[in-house]
Amino acid sequence: MKNIIVKTLLTGFVFLTSCTQDFEVLNENQPDFLKVYATGSDVKNVAGGLFSSFYLANNYTTTCLFAVAADNLSLSYTTFGMREMSWEPRNSWNNTTGYAYESSTSYPFNQMYKVINTASLVIKALDNGVEIGKDGVDNNLVRAFARFNMGIAYGTLALTFDKAFIVDEKITLENASAADAKIYSEIAAQAILYLDEAISLSGGDSFTIPADWMGTAGDLSSSALKQYANSWAARILSNLPRNSNELAAVNWQDVKKYADAGVTSDFNVVQDGFKRFPHYAGYYLTSPGWSVLDMYVVNKLDPTMPSHWEDNASFPAPPVSTNPNADKRIETDFAYLPSNNLPADRGYYHWSNYRFKRRDFLSVWPPTGPLPELMLAENDMYKAEVAAYTGDLSGAAAIINAGTRTTRGQLPSVAANLEDIKEAIHHERIIEMILTGSGLQFFQMRKRNLLQKGTPLHFPLPAKILETFGESQPFYTFGGPSGQDGINGSNGGWR
Repeated sequence: MKNIIVKTLLTGFVFLTSCTQDFEVLNENQPDFLKVYATGSDVKNVAGGLFSSFYLANNYTTTCLFAVAADNLSLSYTTFGMREMSWEPRNSWNNTTGYAYESSTSYPFNQMYKVINTASLVIKALDNGVEIGKDGVDNNLVRAFARFNMGIAYGTLALTFDKAFIVDEKITLENASAADAKIYSEIAAQAILYLDEAISLSGGDSFTIPADWMGTAGDLSSSALKQYANSWAARILSNLPRNSNELAAVNWQDVKKYADAGVTSDFNVVQDGFKRFPHYAGYYLTSPGWSVLDMYVVNKLDPTMPSHWEDNASFPAPPVSTNPNADKRIETDFAYLPSNNLPADRGYYHWSNYRFKRRDFLSVWPPTGPLPELMLAENDMYKAEVAAYTGDLSGAAAIINAGTRTTRGQLPSVAANLEDIKEAIHHERIIEMILTGSGLQFFQMRKRNLLQKGTPLHFPLPAKILETFGESQPFYTFGGPSGQDGINGSNGGWR
């Protein structure tokens, strides 16, 4: 059995293999750590690529799976396993090494550890005395950026998988086994620790982040990174619950602390034609003839529309919305479909009378232009949640009514009533934030027990990782007819 995870940072260069090879092995043929990370310029260059690696992995396979499993967008093609994740009734996740789309989970899992391990090596270099810039002037920049990327990588693992491994420049796992994996709540706590350090290091406009490090339109101040890190912490804590019981146990004061210090405008990543910051999920989910808007969302936009396309050929195609009380975004963000091209033999329930058009530029090859990764509206909804769940109903309503619900949707103001407020927050997350923040709609449906019965509430450790650990088959998985415990697979559902 090979040594797994970070082995010895001082004597070997750790790398992450591709999704078809062993997970996280020590490459004895690479130059040792002291040579690769010996100079400040080399360490800075490595740090500058961290967010690009994260962004690629986080906006790819699982983004697509989350979108269809949440009944947000609809697609019956097999790509990445989307057909299986949107099947009705739901199937369990096929966690086998022979599954054609096994890499849909092993790839992002591995890539998050690529970010974590590279960032850990950067921190190790700094701890060993490497100075970046004259007299170490850029040390805080690089340390804060490394910790930030470790935080969001661990946060993504916590939101996506039932468990993962905790490693950094001081925590190593030699001869590890699957039993060393920690539950998602512990992974999230580790993420917050790293984000807290990044936040602490990023105060006072003490450094500037080059634009190409994060795909931004211009260089960023350290204060901007601090805001983004705070919003990420709020994102993790608010979206971690797997069911309504866990939602009730969220520490909303912590969410408030982070959301109040979060972004004050959309945080955009400029699409650069699939170079450093490709959003592959956006390309697939906006390309003509691919995904459509799930009828669940169509019904939220216009309640006169059906919420589900019945699975039979005689179901009447709904007409274009003419409801004067509909959310006005049905006209600005979505386009009417007079016909469907998704294969009928894969289920009429995939069909819709609308598609998402707001981010159509993502389907134009090669896509260029700004795309929100974390919207101000997202951060506002964390503030609204905090107010709602801590008894400040009028405050929650005021936040919602000052935001996109009224400015873009032109909907009536929501009343200071808890159920109405919860529904209004839900409405904004599933409509305003499509293709921003991977998995937001899935996490929203998950914590409110709204995912269809049998939908996996998170993914298991990927099959190829379990194979590397020598685990016995069949490997564990979640969801499907027998996986509806409300802890790992949905036992509720909106329908």
